[in-house]
Amino acid sequence: MDLELSIQNSIDWLDSNTDRIDTLAGNCYWPNPYFSSAWLQAWWKRADVSHSPVLIIVENSQGELVGFWPLVERPGLLRSRGIWPFIYDEANYFHPLAQLTAVPALIDGLQSLLSRYTFVWIPLMRNEFWDKFLAPKVEESSSLTITRSPRKTFLIEQVRESFEDFLNQKMGGKSRKSFRYDQRSLSEQGNVEFEVWEEFSDVRAMMPATCVVEVESRKSKNGAGLFSIRGKRAFFFELLPELAKKGMVRLSILRLDNQPIAWQLDLLGHNYLAVHHLSFDEKWKKYSPGRQLLIHNLEQAWSEERTIDFLPLGFDYKEKFSTLEEEVRELHWFKRSIRGWIACRLIRWNMKVRKKMKERKNLIPNPNNPLSKALRGETI
Repeated sequence: MDLELSIQNSIDWLDSNTDRIDTLAGNCYWPNPYFSSAWLQAWWKRADVSHSPVLIIVENSQGELVGFWPLVERPGLLRSRGIWPFIYDEANYFHPLAQLTAVPALIDGLQSLLSRYTFVWIPLMRNEFWDKFLAPKVEESSSLTITRSPRKTFLIEQVRESFEDFLNQKMGGKSRKSFRYDQRSLSEQGNVEFEVWEEFSDVRAMMPATCVVEVESRKSKNGAGLFSIRGKRAFFFELLPELAKKGMVRLSILRLDNQPIAWQLDLLGHNYLAVHHLSFDEKWKKYSPGRQLLIHNLEQAWSEERTIDFLPLGFDYKEKFSTLEEEVRELHWFKRSIRGWIACRLIRWNMKVRKKMKERKNLIPNPNNPLSKALRGETI
């Protein structure tokens, strides 16, 4: 099949090809909900002015878009310029939208960027994309590289059994008994309701309720909430209704007497659901509201025969419910030049420093754990 590779440096191309991008997002080989047009446009509006788009595009002989890799140019040290992916500060995957036939051309396009830029950075790629396509190309080149597997991703693949059977296998007798106790206990506190919203007007109307939960969640208090970073609340308030217009988002809320106490954000694709965010009001922690909402949503996704992707961020519940555990890959690919060599050394040094800082942080006891409180003479 004849394929045409091109690289666009204008955001106008993105704005005028939204339908083609979303069509490819719906039939690409490795789902990546973060490279849909709504995500890309909403993120670009808030991108640093120093960024410039670098869009790798592959079309077939009929003019159909069969490969798309949205990247940005960022200035670096010593007047160098590097290539980063779009949405590098929020997305959980950065592999391209592509049909299999277009993947080699996309990788050729990525490698060609090293003639103009000091390095290319692609974090969090699906393992199959790396092993079968990108890794062989990298090994053939004589350029400096840094490769690693920083995280794992966990998925639930559909099998021919009922959700009840699946849950029994994953939770076990004691866990199921404890879960039913939490359900009964919460229902004794008031009227429990599960709400699921996908339409534009509904998602937009429910956004304030998500803030009520986020403010009281442990994630936000630890600085890891969805809206914790300045500007992120406005970003998601704009993005999620736009995703709803395209049928690419599901927002669910668990309420107790009409008060939101947990919420979940899922990204939808063709036979696919990615759990982007889940949080709950810490005051109701003993009733497991997050788990109750998650299992409610997993059952719905199961009935829709979707693959469920927990995304590359490690939590115990993800590993517990998953049927597939997979490494994700990261690549720094450097130009053969003095600047490329210096950039490689600096990035390796930075990785080592950050690793040591993380190790030292883990050695500092949590001031809120029972032992720390006891040593301070506080009531546990």
